[in-house]
Amino acid sequence: MAVVLQMLGGYGLGRLVLLLVVPVLVVAFGSYVGVLVALQSFFGASSWEEVVDSESDES
Repeated sequence: MAVVLQMLGGYGLGRLVLLLVVPVLVVAFGSYVGVLVALQSFFGASSWEEVVDSESDES
């Protein structure tokens, strides 16, 4: 895997991918995991649908 990344980093387009796309994907994945952890810890739910359903049942 590291060899592939080193090969891509040597070219202009590969360097652009490494510098822009990879960090964006890492932040997006981290945000997704953070939302899932928040749902589970605050609401005890694993999706927004469960939160909305539980709130509408309480009313």
